[in-house]
Amino acid sequence: MTKQRKLNDILVITILILLIGVFSCSDNKECGYVSDPNIIPIGCTLQSELNLTTGTDVNGNLIAPGMGVIDPYWKLLNNPPLIMCEGSVEAATINGSAYAINFGNFGPDQWVNQIGATTLAPVDIGTEGSFGCNNAMNSEGKIVPYVFERSFCVLNDTHINFSFLGKGDDQIYYQLINNDNNTVINTSDSYTYYQDPLTWTGNDIALNAGSYSVRAYLANVNSVVLGFTLLGTLTTTNGDKSISNNNEGCCENNTISVLNVIDGNCNNAFDGFDSLGQNWTFKVLNSGNVVVRTGTTDVNGNIFFSGIPNGTYTVQIVTQTGYTSTTTSATVVLSNNIVKIVNFFNCPI
Repeated sequence: MTKQRKLNDILVITILILLIGVFSCSDNKECGYVSDPNIIPIGCTLQSELNLTTGTDVNGNLIAPGMGVIDPYWKLLNNPPLIMCEGSVEAATINGSAYAINFGNFGPDQWVNQIGATTLAPVDIGTEGSFGCNNAMNSEGKIVPYVFERSFCVLNDTHINFSFLGKGDDQIYYQLINNDNNTVINTSDSYTYYQDPLTWTGNDIALNAGSYSVRAYLANVNSVVLGFTLLGTLTTTNGDKSISNNNEGCCENNTISVLNVIDGNCNNAFDGFDSLGQNWTFKVLNSGNVVVRTGTTDVNGNIFFSGIPNGTYTVQIVTQTGYTSTTTSATVVLSNNIVKIVNFFNCPI
């Protein structure tokens, strides 16, 4: 056997050993999910289960409701146009926070409360306050919902299961969202107060590494006291530690929230002459002037760009024929998983 042939044989054996190491499974787990360690920040804590229950603190404990008490994970994405709301002190507290409340100091399983969860609302009313405002209607004649979001991170490609119980006053539904492309993965049934909690489950759903969220769409059609609860967990199907909360340094989940208004009387403020601009296109550009997100507004005049890293961005409107846009672009600075709301008013020519 020549020296060259020996070297070739050694090389082949070495490659086979490396391939066996790459494609073998440790801990008797199935090889089904792709891992990319390059996207996992140093010191990031990965988990196999996340508790997405409303009103849960960073240690997993239930938060007691009260004035000024907020949920550390859930946030409010929008500030819908309001009617009959002149001089409302409570409306002034709407700032992207999800407030822990207990309207009328009900028991743990009364109203929309659930044992093991704390009720959340867009306004800070504690346990005794009230909210005297109604939301404007969209072009379909439906109340514009408050949209809440609970983001989480997937650091390795995986599959997940979830099981939730939900309530809301007086209408609500929930969605699982891919923040990176703003697509809906799964939607719950709709809940109307007063009923037993709705059950929302999903099994073996494939999630690629990226940013995701559960959103809650809460609307009041009969009264102006509102709140919701979601109770349950999300787990990886095979127990892999590949998911994380969004405040552990594992990923950045800032949100740019756009409200697009057709300004009927051209006064650059929402009032009874105005409507909500559906199917308008918006773009998000980074500091290098590169488009990183694009999308169109929904029936409520909204589009939410979530899962955006820290940085400075420009939001641009694609103007439509027959309108003059008061503002064609807006600059926002994002950090610490915040929500930035930008309003655009379009005056008919």
